Amino acid sequence: MINNQAGPFHYHHVFDDEDNLTVQVSDANSLLGTHLLEGDWEEALDYLDTPEGQRDATTKNDPLGLFNVGKKLTLPKTKNGALFAALYVRAPFPLIKKICDIEEDTDISNLMYALSVIPHEEQQRLEESQQRKIPYRTRYWTNNEHTLILNLFLKECLQQKSSLLDKCPSWIIPSTFAVTPLAMAAYNPDVPSSILQKLCMLEPKAIGMESKLFSVSTIPLIVAAASPVPPATFPIDVRDEVKRNRWEKVKLLMNKDWFEIDVQSSSLDDIIGDALPSPPAITLEQVKVACDEAMKRKEWELVRELLKQFNSTAGDELTMSLSSIQTALAQHDRKVSTKLRKQDEKRNREEWLHRNMGLVMYPVDALLDLINAVIPQRHDDSLVSPMS
Repeated sequence: MINNQAGPFHYHHVFDDEDNLTVQVSDANSLLGTHLLEGDWEEALDYLDTPEGQRDATTKNDPLGLFNVGKKLTLPKTKNGALFAALYVRAPFPLIKKICDIEEDTDISNLMYALSVIPHEEQQRLEESQQRKIPYRTRYWTNNEHTLILNLFLKECLQQKSSLLDKCPSWIIPSTFAVTPLAMAAYNPDVPSSILQKLCMLEPKAIGMESKLFSVSTIPLIVAAASPVPPATFPIDVRDEVKRNRWEKVKLLMNKDWFEIDVQSSSLDDIIGDALPSPPAITLEQVKVACDEAMKRKEWELVRELLKQFNSTAGDELTMSLSSIQTALAQHDRKVSTKLRKQDEKRNREEWLHRNMGLVMYPVDALLDLINAVIPQRHDDSLVSPMS
């Protein structure tokens, strides 16, 4: 029994899980669907070796019964084949690959859907749902499985020459996001930097494309820096690995020129294989460009991290070259500190008035509520949280 709601990108924001909407084994429209819903992976592999199983894999018969009458789904009707059904129940990689070889479903949304999955988050949700006895998927992908699946779909995209500049559809992630596969890989904390590097090699133009994250316009460099870290309930080594992976992604996206010029001649084997070329070391000019871009977008935490990372190994020349950026960061910090101090003083003053003025304050409160309703408060649109 599995949950009937795709759940991408859960660390940083909350979606409706709709745990009461489930898929029953009795909903299956084929024997392959029954094997998938029951988690009979070996039986499914054996079944695909038969003529009947191969017909099941190529017939768009909605194996899981996702589109049966009465189901409330946002999935497009085109997602009624065996490959998406296997992805939906998080089937093991060998089974997904076998179906992929038979069905030959080359839709790029398969890659986008896989990029939206965070295995560590799904592991935690599965464990919690078992404790609460709320039905959910029967398994989650390991990080290694997830990477194999992403590589499988990357190879398909390269062979079919699919466009990697398309934005992810809203049935996969909310409309507050407008991201390419490259930006999705940058944001997903469980997608390794090697996958992001392959996407950069396949479509360097996507590195500079405007994206939208939580309705804020931004670029993949900022998206990578804003990638969430698992909550404190996760082991410290997992959190440290996510932070390391995030910083590798930031450095890759700072190397835009290298991907646009030097990597264009890469072959299929270079991109799909494991022996990826090593990007060059980040230059002073690239640090300054990244800092300027972050300051322009008011992403001061990324500026802080860039200065910290590169000043720690820099000589006096580099430190001097970045002095104007350090000054700008210090000025920003002073403004924030002054703003916080004034907020504290205002709060203390209002608390004193409430204690000492009594009922006189009620009309004042009503007026303030009216002003706040008519004039919306401004919010900081920065996406990047403290990175260290």
